[in-house]
Amino acid sequence: MKNNILFLLIMVFLVGCQSEPGTDHPLVNEDDVLLVLVDGEPITLPMLELTMEARGISEDDHDGMRQTLDELIRLQAVANAAREAGMDDEPEVRARRMIRELEALQMRYFEQVGRDYPVTDEQIQTAYQAQVERSGDQQYEIETVLFPNQSAVLDALANLESGQISFDDLTASASESGLTVDRPVWVDLSQLPPDIRVLMEGASTGDVLDLPLQTPQGWRIVRISDQRAAEIPSLEQVRQGIVRSLARERLDIVVDELFEAAEIEPMLPLDDATDGEADDEAGDETADE
Repeated sequence: MKNNILFLLIMVFLVGCQSEPGTDHPLVNEDDVLLVLVDGEPITLPMLELTMEARGISEDDHDGMRQTLDELIRLQAVANAAREAGMDDEPEVRARRMIRELEALQMRYFEQVGRDYPVTDEQIQTAYQAQVERSGDQQYEIETVLFPNQSAVLDALANLESGQISFDDLTASASESGLTVDRPVWVDLSQLPPDIRVLMEGASTGDVLDLPLQTPQGWRIVRISDQRAAEIPSLEQVRQGIVRSLARERLDIVVDELFEAAEIEPMLPLDDATDGEADDEAGDETADE
């Protein structure tokens, strides 16, 4: 691709671009192909290639290539104006640029980890069998009522167990009170926490589980409205999902290892700073008195 782009650029509108003066930009190496300088700031071939790849522009799309280069030049011109105005030295801008660099290096490092530690067929098979075992041979259709806190859901469960109210009456009352009553959904055991899985395996259609289900949204009372035999997907149907999951797990391990091995030196005495702010506030209050 690189040769085709260079040929097109040189033949169409960048004849002699390599005779342009060099650049001392910290992110441009001497072996990078320099396409054009915009007020002394570089647009390189890797910049063009990366942007084309991100946009899905092929090397044969000459119009797309020219348009992309033109947009990069315009982008550089605006950035130059921002530098001229001193905006590149603003704390927020510097912070954003530093974060972008961290993200770019992390992405590149993760790509290398993926090449060094590829997911194997054996790992995929093992993960698939474990998933099948966790899922079980049954699927359950559940209805849930969402409560904002544990106290409220336990009170509702107690009323159900004592017979003071039926589940249908509970859902009607909850709807009138503005609580969330979810439509029935099908789940398998792998989607549930261990304590709920145990209850589900011993429950029948129509049962309300004795324990509430804790979710990020709140606490849920669960009723099983139907059951059916589980439809186990084939390995090929879920292979890519397993690969992504295993790769993500590997990256999490790598990040944890790097975090633990990193020499972290606090540069700001946060406790002292907090105490200082408290002292300042106390002083201000005393002065006001």
